[in-house]
Amino acid sequence: MEFVFVLNKYNDEAFKSQVSKALEMRTELISRSEYPRMWKYIDKMNSKKKVSGEVLKKRRSRYKVYGIFLIFMGFFLLIPSLMKPGELLIPLVTGIFTVGLGILYFRYGRKSGQEKLTSFNKAAIQLLNEYEKIPEGQVTVTFTDDKVLLAGNGEIGYDEIDKIFITEDFFIIIWKERITVLQKKDLLSCNAEEFIGFITLKSQSFFETVHINA
Repeated sequence: MEFVFVLNKYNDEAFKSQVSKALEMRTELISRSEYPRMWKYIDKMNSKKKVSGEVLKKRRSRYKVYGIFLIFMGFFLLIPSLMKPGELLIPLVTGIFTVGLGILYFRYGRKSGQEKLTSFNKAAIQLLNEYEKIPEGQVTVTFTDDKVLLAGNGEIGYDEIDKIFITEDFFIIIWKERITVLQKKDLLSCNAEEFIGFITLKSQSFFETVHINA
């Protein structure tokens, strides 16, 4: 039986988030195999109760309010002190310190709420840019019993595959330090569950399949 994917336009947001997560997990799995003692400690730390997103959001809001309040208080002390710095040295120093502290609080409150662009995000974006160059409906990837057939007469042996990550929308194949991303919706010859059963059977002899929840 053959499983044929015909590549079409990729969903940008799903690609970026799910592929970056797969790349991050791949790096983690490699690190875990090389440094098991370190990860035992990390897992122990991560098992402790974490602050919820709602609590973090409120905390960030408080930091911004504290920052604005301290900045105003600092200027309230600073402006009069600048007129008579010799006589009002303590209020001057206190005002400068308070303004600086307020700025730090305000910046921390803003930055904490911003999502950081990681190296995995950047790699996913770069990969997506390459996939967007692929003409829609003209490139196929076929899985046979013996190998994976790529466009342009390329092929992958199942023994060359390291891992296949299964996400909500994609099959992400890691082979020879390369990556191939296939959308589930581009599978024409059968449904995704049948293909998952096929690659799970193959993985018992050749590679590892990793399911990533959304």
